[in-house]
Amino acid sequence: MTSRSVLLIDQDQLFGAALGTLIGEDSFQLFPPLPTVEEALKVLRDGPAPDLIMVDPWGIDPPRVASELRRLRAAAPHSRITVLTSDNGDSVLKASLFAGLDGHLSKSSGVATLRDALELILAGDAVFPPRAATLVAQAQAPQGPTPADLVAATADLSRREIQILGCLLAGQSNKSIARRLEITESTVKMHFKNVMRKIGAQNRTQAAVWAIQRGIGPLT
Repeated sequence: MTSRSVLLIDQDQLFGAALGTLIGEDSFQLFPPLPTVEEALKVLRDGPAPDLIMVDPWGIDPPRVASELRRLRAAAPHSRITVLTSDNGDSVLKASLFAGLDGHLSKSSGVATLRDALELILAGDAVFPPRAATLVAQAQAPQGPTPADLVAATADLSRREIQILGCLLAGQSNKSIARRLEITESTVKMHFKNVMRKIGAQNRTQAAVWAIQRGIGPLT
């Protein structure tokens, strides 16, 4: 397996030291952990960007979390970036979403769950808690659509494509969706590509918000 470069931004030095053991040093090449976004920005200016950046916003003044994450996103446009934190509040999750990050993970996750989530993010998936799409939809659409709007909005989507969106809202990965619908993972990706083209979404989070705003619910 090709080793991917990883940068951790975290004031918890003990966690930073243990990260290699947690995620597997055979699969990931870890940069020396950094305590602040500011120090990470200096490293990103002076050298190549890592494949993956993990950041814990703990210690950043709450009003500045979103702006600091946006600065990080702008400094490493081609890196995959995820929050990895023990803060399960909605404010940090919203900051992750609106900064355009690729994931929001919990430090309380099991080791296997964390590794799987990082692999999905590196493969191009967005990994957020299921409530993320609801938070974005609440922020962007305070008034719900009418029944006529719902019918018109989904008219161009096939039954399978609507199922795919329902699975997305349930927080399922491509692999889980393929298993649930008894299709191949490549077919799931094809359906996602078609859905996003039809609805004008740029990523999975936008697709999830679009689905919620039009009355599509999680497929459980």
